[in-house]
Amino acid sequence: MGTEARPRQSRFYQIWEKVAAVAIIILAAGGFLFLLNYTSPIKWDYIIEKFPSFLSPAALTLMITVGSYGVGMAIGFSLGMLRTAKFRPVRILATGWVEAIRGTPLFVQILLLFALFSYYNPGDLALPTRLLVTGFLAMMINTGAYQAEIFRAGLQSVAAGQVEAARAVGLGYWGTMRSVVFPQAFRVVIPPLTNEFILMLKASALLSMINVKELTYFAKIETFTGNLVEVYMIVTVLYLIMTVPLAKIIAHLERRYRIPGLGMQQETRARQTRSSQSVTVRIAGLDLSQVRRGLPGRERTFI
Repeated sequence: MGTEARPRQSRFYQIWEKVAAVAIIILAAGGFLFLLNYTSPIKWDYIIEKFPSFLSPAALTLMITVGSYGVGMAIGFSLGMLRTAKFRPVRILATGWVEAIRGTPLFVQILLLFALFSYYNPGDLALPTRLLVTGFLAMMINTGAYQAEIFRAGLQSVAAGQVEAARAVGLGYWGTMRSVVFPQAFRVVIPPLTNEFILMLKASALLSMINVKELTYFAKIETFTGNLVEVYMIVTVLYLIMTVPLAKIIAHLERRYRIPGLGMQQETRARQTRSSQSVTVRIAGLDLSQVRRGLPGRERTFI
């Protein structure tokens, strides 16, 4: 089957689509700042002065997220393997644990561990250390369960015929997993795993409820000075600094490690559809070609 040629103007429309999106964001942000200044001017000098003091709590937030995510990945991979095991009791136990964690909110898990460590303090840890360990364990357990489901889906996405073919040429169980299953599963799970990291980074704000001195907790203390808008503007900027580059990394990894032929036809058709419409039409959400022909346009949905 021949491949369809890429439209000549697709790159042009992609560039102007991004320019229009940036312009809209700037206008929205400008309007928001104007409304704020209309009643009470923003204290930019306070923001400039206090911004460096927020960097240390932001670093702690990032460290907690990276540590819990890394250990959670080892847990998730193990549980994902167990969920695909042939031995039924092992599979049931792993599934029960994953569903129990995924079926309860992270905030409830944090409070439960906080209550447990309030009654039992192993090693007589100091209060700040005990709170930090509580938050770390809660995030580690939570992300481990979600990553287990990601790894399970990735392992089971490999066609059974490829596994049978590997066995037919003489590969054993671990040889098949190492040479056939793992390379393909790895490429499938990269995007959801990186998305999970971003979700955990943002969910770490819940640790402020048990007084872990991360970014959101530090911001809550700073609001006692009365500069609520300025404080949370700083927090918003720091979270964006940490999450936006990761989102770009996700897109890059998804393109780099995508399995050839998987989803390419849909992507080509989507590019052609987008390039056949003007930037203004796509931003406004109107299909003028349908209007010109006197036909009703396709109903839009918002996800």
